[in-house]
Amino acid sequence: MTHMNLTHRLKYLGLSMAIVSLAACGGSGDDDDPLPTDTGTDAVAKYVGSWKSDCYADSGASALLRADFTKAAADTLGGSVIVYYYIGSSCSGPSVKSDKVLSNISLKVVGAKTVDGVTADKFQGSSDQGTKKTVLYTNGSTLQIGDPDATEDAEGYPNSFFEYALKRL
Repeated sequence: MTHMNLTHRLKYLGLSMAIVSLAACGGSGDDDDPLPTDTGTDAVAKYVGSWKSDCYADSGASALLRADFTKAAADTLGGSVIVYYYIGSSCSGPSVKSDKVLSNISLKVVGAKTVDGVTADKFQGSSDQGTKKTVLYTNGSTLQIGDPDATEDAEGYPNSFFEYALKRL
């Protein structure tokens, strides 16, 4: 065995160990059990539980979004929103990175407005990432979230939904 072959083997071994350690650290977005739903009739019950987007691809990589909502009060949601990133365009295998887009959410429902032809609930609140106003809508199986980059109405609420809807887990 030449010195060059040994060097290449050590590099591949190091790369393999790095990939294995990344795989061990990352979740797939599917690994966690979904949160229970809420069958109540209060303002936030229909949003309680776990939601996940379909895989979306961009520049040879891919990602999916997961939202976990709990009820903090009859008019307030708690929870988090996490993005899972993958190598390749199909969201397969273990994720290589996850970002908490919103953590320690506290969103209080404060009214309603029409967005993209449906009556959405208006929420205002905070997370570890700051304060925000947003809109949420669900038909029971699909969740739509206000697009943070959309134009806003006079009160500061988004006028359209994020392009990727989430499905109940």
